[in-house]
Amino acid sequence: MNQRSDSPVEMKPAVPVRDVLLRIRQDMRSRQSGPYLYIGMPDVDRVVCFVGGYRECLHSLGVEQGADALFGEWFRDVKKAWPGQGWERAYLEEFHGDQERALLKYLDFVAEFRALPPEALAAIPWHGEGEHPASRVPSWTPVRPPTPTLDLLLEVRQVIGDVPGRLGMFIGYIEVNRMAGFIDGYRLCLALAGARDEEYARFERWLQEDKGLPPGQEWTSPLLQACQGDAEQAIRQLLAYVVEFRALGRSPANSE
Repeated sequence: MNQRSDSPVEMKPAVPVRDVLLRIRQDMRSRQSGPYLYIGMPDVDRVVCFVGGYRECLHSLGVEQGADALFGEWFRDVKKAWPGQGWERAYLEEFHGDQERALLKYLDFVAEFRALPPEALAAIPWHGEGEHPASRVPSWTPVRPPTPTLDLLLEVRQVIGDVPGRLGMFIGYIEVNRMAGFIDGYRLCLALAGARDEEYARFERWLQEDKGLPPGQEWTSPLLQACQGDAEQAIRQLLAYVVEFRALGRSPANSE
């Protein structure tokens, strides 16, 4: 990707995604209703892609997650708690559409995983490449510069091409709130690691000023409405706007 940064920035250690999820859990358990830390109102579809976007950022920064990388194997193979249709859909059905209870069930699994002793982590079957994650020393210091959000979105656009349904490679079920969650997770990871990602804020202002999106409202509903309810087309329109915005050549020096 063509990495662009607004200005040199000293990165901080990245925050593990499990830490973020535990903070959300603590906030949900301490208050009677949302909006909650980082996620606003509970939405399991959005949160599952929020986690995916956050992990995409961690990968781009080149951090070593250590035993945290075992969560998926433990969740799926040991706890048998990750059904084929995705935990988000299964838990929402289990709790008859109660978003908060469905999300808390997932977050309770995160807390259970984090409480595992070293010997239990070492016993989790690992089918990935390289040595078992439980034997790796975690390092949350970024080894690569941050990739701005718009670069990520351009890569998504390149990967999916014109093939219908290929967006599912990134967000599973193709829905605008899931794509928004993916972007939110990626951006939060950058922010917690000290990257400002100011270009995306300028992109959002441009959407309002040049494309008529309502101020204070994210892109999801306006673009979905403009595309007659076609979620995939709405997301592709967002990605097309990224290309258009970048073609304007708005650098930090001439964008204000």
